[in-house]
Amino acid sequence: MEWLSDLNEQQRAAVTAGDGPVLIVAGPGTGKTKTLTARIAYLVASGRAQPGQILALTFTKKAAEEMQSRVDALLSNTDANSDAPHVATFHALCHELLGGDASFVSDAVRLQIVKQLTRPKAYAPLSVRELGLQISRYKNQAEDDGALGGIAAAYDAALAERGLLDFDDLLVKTKQLLQSDETIRHTVQQRYTHVLVDEFQDTNLLQYELLQLLLGHDNIFVIGDPNQSIYGFRGASDTIFTAFTDSYPAHKAITLTVNYRSTPAVVAVGNGVFADAPQLQAHSTAAGAVQAVAVLNEYSEANWIIDTIQRAVGGGDFMHAVSDNHREDESALSDFAVLYRNRSAAAAFQKALAASGLPYQVVGDGSPYDQPQVQTLVALLRAVVTGNNTPPDGITTAAWQMVIERVTAAPLLPQAIAAHGMAMLGFEPTPELQQFSGMLVRFKTADAAVHYIDTIAESGFYDASTQAVTLLTIHASKGLEFEQVFVVGAEEGILPHAKTAAAVAEERRLFYVAVTRARRNLTILHTRHRGGNDNAVSRFVAELPTTVLPRIVDPQLAADQRRAHKRAAKRSQQSLF
Repeated sequence: MEWLSDLNEQQRAAVTAGDGPVLIVAGPGTGKTKTLTARIAYLVASGRAQPGQILALTFTKKAAEEMQSRVDALLSNTDANSDAPHVATFHALCHELLGGDASFVSDAVRLQIVKQLTRPKAYAPLSVRELGLQISRYKNQAEDDGALGGIAAAYDAALAERGLLDFDDLLVKTKQLLQSDETIRHTVQQRYTHVLVDEFQDTNLLQYELLQLLLGHDNIFVIGDPNQSIYGFRGASDTIFTAFTDSYPAHKAITLTVNYRSTPAVVAVGNGVFADAPQLQAHSTAAGAVQAVAVLNEYSEANWIIDTIQRAVGGGDFMHAVSDNHREDESALSDFAVLYRNRSAAAAFQKALAASGLPYQVVGDGSPYDQPQVQTLVALLRAVVTGNNTPPDGITTAAWQMVIERVTAAPLLPQAIAAHGMAMLGFEPTPELQQFSGMLVRFKTADAAVHYIDTIAESGFYDASTQAVTLLTIHASKGLEFEQVFVVGAEEGILPHAKTAAAVAEERRLFYVAVTRARRNLTILHTRHRGGNDNAVSRFVAELPTTVLPRIVDPQLAADQRRAHKRAAKRSQQSLF
C-alpha cells in the first residue's frame, strides 16, 4: 500500500478508519475523490472487503467514470478474475435494480406534459420549467404540499399513458421495490458489505432513505462539504449531515483542511465566508490576487472584465488571443471564467463580450446546446449514428424523413450533416447555430461528434479543451475550477437574491462555491447602478475584512458617472421640445 504515502495525515486517517460509519467533511480542493478512491483500495488491500462487495455512489456519470478510473489504477495488481468495485450514480444503480429496460421521457416531452397540466392559482405564476422543478422536488420528498401533490399525480399519469418514466421515478420506484420485496432487499444488502458516498452534501431525503434500504450493516463512508450544499431546488440540504449523525451517533468524524487548489489569498476569502467553519490551509505558496471592484453599472462591469482579459492574453488581437503560443507571463482564454447568480446579471457582459470578438462558451443555463434548433441538429446527428428516425418535437415526420434520406444518401462530415439539416428545415443562421456548426468542423464522423456532445452534456456542455472564456452560473460551476475567476453582480437582490433566513443561508453557500472555483486570482464585481436602479454591495462582500478582500473602485467610475449625468441632462433637455 505504498500509495498511502501520497496522502496527507488527514486523508490517511480517513482512508484507514476502521469499519462502521465514517463521516468525512472535506472542503473545496481538499482531495475528496482521491480520499474516497484510496479508501476503496484500502478496504481491498487490508482484507476488509472483496472488490465486488464494495459499492461507491456519486451523482454524475462523469464523476463515476473518474472514480472508476482511479480505483482501477489503485487496484491494478488485484486478482483480475475478481469482481470490481461497483461505482455508479444513484440513478444508474436504481436503473440496474429495476431491470434496466425503462423508457425515459425526453426533456422536451416532459416540458410539453408540464405545460398542459391544470394548475391551482398558487402555481399559476410559475414558468413551465419552474413548475417542473417543483414537481421533481415533490417526488424527491422535498415538498409536502397537497396541491402540488395533485399536480405531480396528474404529471405521473401523463407519463404512464406514454409508457415513460422520468429520472425521479428511478429513485421512487427503487425505494418502493426495496421496501416491498424483502428477498431483493436482502440480496442487495448481502452483496455490498461496504457502501461509500461521494459529494454527500448533494444527497436529498429520498436518496438518503434509499441508502438506508441498501444497507444491511453500518459500514457506510460518506464524504462531502455542508458549505457546498447548493442544490436546494433539487431537494438537497446541508441538514443531511445532521441526519447522518442522528442515524449513526457512534460515527467517526474526520475533517480535511489542506486545500491543494487555490493560492493562499483565495483560500483566505473562502475561509472568511464561513469564519466559524473549519478553516482551510493553502498547500500552495504561489502568489495570487483577490479584490472586490466597485463599478458604475453593468456596462462598466463588462468593460472592466474584457479589458482585464485582453491585457492578460497579450492585448486585444483576436488571433493572438486564441493561439496556443503565449508568452510565459500571459494567460490563455481558457483560464478565465465569469460566474453569475442568474443569466440576467450577465446579459450586458455577454453582449459586450460577443462584440469584442473574444471567443467564449456559455455553460449550463443559456448554453447554445439548450436551444431547440441546436437540439434538433443534435438529434439529426444521433439519428445518423443510431438509425432511430423518430422526429424531434415540432418537426413533422415527413420533413424529418426527407432530411434523414438526404444526409444518409452519402457519407457526410458532421458539419455538412448539420448544414443540410438547417437548410432543409428552414432554420435561420442564428449565432447559436453558427457556433454549433463551427464546433463540428473538428470531427470526421457523426459518431465522434455525438460522443463529444454526450461527454460534455453532463457538465452543462462545458468543454475544458476549448480556447474560450467560460460564462456560467454559479450552480453550473460546481466541481469546476479556473485560474482566474470573475464573480459579477455581487449585490443585494442578486447575490443574495432572496430574503428568508434559509434562502440567504443557501445563497451564502453559493457565494462560497463561486469564490472557491479560483485557483490563482479572484475578482468580485459590484455595480452602483444596475438596470437604472441603485444597488448596495452584497452582504457577503461587505462582511469580509479588507485585509482578506481588498476593495478598489474602478478608476473610470467618476468619468463614467459624469458621462451618465451628461446623457441624462441631454435627454431631459430634449424632452422640452
